[in-house]
Amino acid sequence: MKLSLVRKSANSRNDLRERQRRDRSLAPAMRTRYPQYASLRLECDFSDYTGAPPAPHVMVLHPPAAAFFVFPCPYSDCDGEFDLTAAVAGLAGKDDTHCEGKLRCAGQRTRDRNGRLP
Repeated sequence: MKLSLVRKSANSRNDLRERQRRDRSLAPAMRTRYPQYASLRLECDFSDYTGAPPAPHVMVLHPPAAAFFVFPCPYSDCDGEFDLTAAVAGLAGKDDTHCEGKLRCAGQRTRDRNGRLP
């Protein structure tokens, strides 16, 4: 039974990745969607109350990059994602060059040996 739970999570993670690949390939280029940006820098810091959090991520997108801002949760056993699309669109509509916010992953992680979800 534990094997099926792990397998289900792995399949759901793979489905998520495949959907993100497909959607990224259909997204317009940054130069088309946001021509006002010479580059866009996304900095993500993660916190986790159950253990050591993943390392911070920094992504820099240039005009040829796809204007796609959905990223998987950094935990390899999680089927969640972070969608920064609204934050980027909100920033594009302002004269600001910086914005900050918090998102919570709504995904679920694989159960441990004791049957608990971290």
